[in-house]
Amino acid sequence: MFFNPERCRNETEVEIKFIVQYLLPVLGYTPDTWNQEVSLGNIRLDFLLFAAQIFPINIRDGSPICLIVEAKSPRQNLNPHVSKLRSYLNLLSIGHGILTNGKEIRIFECSNQEINLIFKCRGSEVNDKIFEIKSLIGREELRTRKLKEKEEYSRANTEYSQGEQKIYKDSWSLGRLVVLNR
Repeated sequence: MFFNPERCRNETEVEIKFIVQYLLPVLGYTPDTWNQEVSLGNIRLDFLLFAAQIFPINIRDGSPICLIVEAKSPRQNLNPHVSKLRSYLNLLSIGHGILTNGKEIRIFECSNQEINLIFKCRGSEVNDKIFEIKSLIGREELRTRKLKEKEEYSRANTEYSQGEQKIYKDSWSLGRLVVLNR
């Protein structure tokens, strides 16, 4: 597959020719792993992508949603739209977002309530940089990362619980009561 940004003349063509026909398939997203023009309250997203298809969708903790894609016309400067994408990522607790007008692509990552630009290139460079893009937001890559995070969280909670039980057991054997603050 090859992408030519000169083929995109408006936002609809960016959505179809760049996002749907090129970017999503190359990144491993099949039609059953994304939705287009999604409304969540007063928010309207161009694309919402899933690491796993789980219904009903829980927007907060453990959400299968892994990526938002916002498309703009090739004539539009992306700078005024960055704050809107950042607010969507924060409000919906979604880890990654793409902002593109076909001539440029920017990838953002949400970490600890901070939204950072982690990748940026011209549309004409996307073909050459697709492996780098895939390593950041490819479906399998994000799904693997989510699973690792879930395992680490589970392991940390298990270790905390086991440590808490040991403290209680030791304190009772010494005839003292230990109160742990959570």
